[in-house]
Amino acid sequence: MGGGSCGVCDAVASMTCGGCGTMHYCGKEHQRQHWPQHRTQCPPYKMISSPEAGRYLVASRRLPAGQVLVEEQPLAVGPLSISELVCLGCHGPIIGDDFPRCPECWWPLCSLECASSSLHQAECPILATDVKHIGPPTTQMETLRYDVILSIRCLLLKSKDPTAWQTLMSMEHHSEQRQLNQEDNQVVTVRYMSEVLKLDYDIETLHQIRAAIATNGMEIRSEKNTRVRAMYPMVRLFNNSCVPNVHLSCGVEGTMQARTTVPIKIGEPLCICYTGALMPAWERYDTLTKTYHFTCNCTRCEDPTELGTYFSCPRCPDCTGCYMLSSTWLDETVWRCPTCKLEKTDTQVREDINDWLQRILMDDIFNTFKRAKATLQEVEDQFHAQHYVWMRAAHSALYQLCDNNTEPALKLRIKIWKKLVYLYSVLEPGLTKRRGMTLLEMGIIMLRAAKLEYDEGDPFMPEFLKQLQEISEYLKEATQILQLEPVGTRGPALAQRAEEKRAEAEEFLHRLDSSSVRAE
Repeated sequence: MGGGSCGVCDAVASMTCGGCGTMHYCGKEHQRQHWPQHRTQCPPYKMISSPEAGRYLVASRRLPAGQVLVEEQPLAVGPLSISELVCLGCHGPIIGDDFPRCPECWWPLCSLECASSSLHQAECPILATDVKHIGPPTTQMETLRYDVILSIRCLLLKSKDPTAWQTLMSMEHHSEQRQLNQEDNQVVTVRYMSEVLKLDYDIETLHQIRAAIATNGMEIRSEKNTRVRAMYPMVRLFNNSCVPNVHLSCGVEGTMQARTTVPIKIGEPLCICYTGALMPAWERYDTLTKTYHFTCNCTRCEDPTELGTYFSCPRCPDCTGCYMLSSTWLDETVWRCPTCKLEKTDTQVREDINDWLQRILMDDIFNTFKRAKATLQEVEDQFHAQHYVWMRAAHSALYQLCDNNTEPALKLRIKIWKKLVYLYSVLEPGLTKRRGMTLLEMGIIMLRAAKLEYDEGDPFMPEFLKQLQEISEYLKEATQILQLEPVGTRGPALAQRAEEKRAEAEEFLHRLDSSSVRAE
């Protein structure tokens, strides 16, 4: 039962909207009367809490795929914790070693005009108290020194925007654990703010704000296309799953849109993937435990096969078609074949993977069709075609072969794209931008290969027409997904390209189908 004023008559109310839980009513009659007005404002989620997961969002009603859940502006934006040189006035990149500095605080800028920008004005006098210039970066290298900037911008909200400040102070932070672990970034940044800048905040508030940023900050692209962090009031309430059902898209001026990717049942948690769904199991585990201080128990993490993909599992060298599964006991991870019981240590498995990842970074192993095909087969033989290493090799092969439009290369590229579509559909299912772009690329390559086959030979027409229909369906789905992306992103333009290619495939199909009918 809730408490508040009735949304219709302002009387004391004991009923709440069963969907959002935020609107109050004195009785069912007024609830029914108010529903046509409230319906457009009733959010499709509500917040609940548990001792294990804290506060998080669940669906307040059945939701279709593609339902927009949240569109919101960031409370604050600033450089990454470890960042290359970036202008504090516009978040643009700083090029070269002879860069201007703010005359007051001595921090690097892209131009002197940015010294007076609204983004930098409030923090400048605070940074200027560092008269010995301990904090400002000195060279063109990635540096931890930028970690302090977003902390200061968030602290300034206490007087500038008290509502935003209260939201920040309510965020999960794990400050005590970060201090106990003596995390370098936490210790250094807080010490700089308290001892050098001498900020007028107690030490625990400094720790809490900095820790809240580490826990809730979202990496986005600035208007100048640099990587920055942003703090959002609602997005931070999405729970984690390594098979997410919510997709995030960042639009103009950092506006974050969250939408469902698959149909969702009432009461089902709304989840994003904090780490990235295409990270292997050990990297997801390390990131979640060290940065977010919890162990994931989603359906994927609870399944050693990762939903049948064996995405992190190496192939057993002694058994055909068998993969080694991991098990952990007393913090020791061992990989074991369930058939022959062969074991490998976690160190051995990671070393094999790292060796291959280093090879994949070499340009010459994919720079010709023959080398790319041979390398992919070698990776598939040692791991398999749904393994993390194979996926990384596939990405590199597609990049190197992007201009090779010979028939064998096109066939190989199509084969790779189809395998990737399947993998993404399991690990990151539904209406995600990644699936949309993959379907677009695959459809374009398949259409190109079909035209080449038609021009150079006499294809078996029934099968050929079926292939063109398949291409059209891929491009149609790509259009449907990419047109969901916010205005100001590449999504709408990609959706238009997908629709143009679909129309091209349909026209080709119609022309050949008509010719086939006349020939009969």
